[in-house]
Amino acid sequence: MSNQIIADLRKNCMGTVSFNGKFAGMRKAQNFIVYPMHSGNSTESALVQSNTRIGRIHLTTGEVLMSPSRQGGSYNVHLMLAKPADALSAEELLLFKSAIFATADGKAGNNAMHVFTDNSAALEVFGQVQ
Repeated sequence: MSNQIIADLRKNCMGTVSFNGKFAGMRKAQNFIVYPMHSGNSTESALVQSNTRIGRIHLTTGEVLMSPSRQGGSYNVHLMLAKPADALSAEELLLFKSAIFATADGKAGNNAMHVFTDNSAALEVFGQVQ
């Protein structure tokens, strides 16, 4: 993969996926977390956040919408400023969706505080058809 924009997909303590992402306009890769997907949430896209950016990755097209970098952090309100930033290759999108699918659980998480989240809708990421 010559133009890899996501790497090191892994399960985090919240029970969802974390990855290193370097999207167009970024100087270096940042650690992103994928928000839990639970019943009632759309599984059309995955909400992702780093320390300075927030965005969405469309799960059928691979299109990446990303907010501008904010030193104090980017949050849901900053999604209004998100613009198309990149697109995952077909291979990266498949790996991304597979990693999300592998974390599907009604009580996802594994940490010392015993805080769990509903990530059950992650089972539906392959249900979107182009």
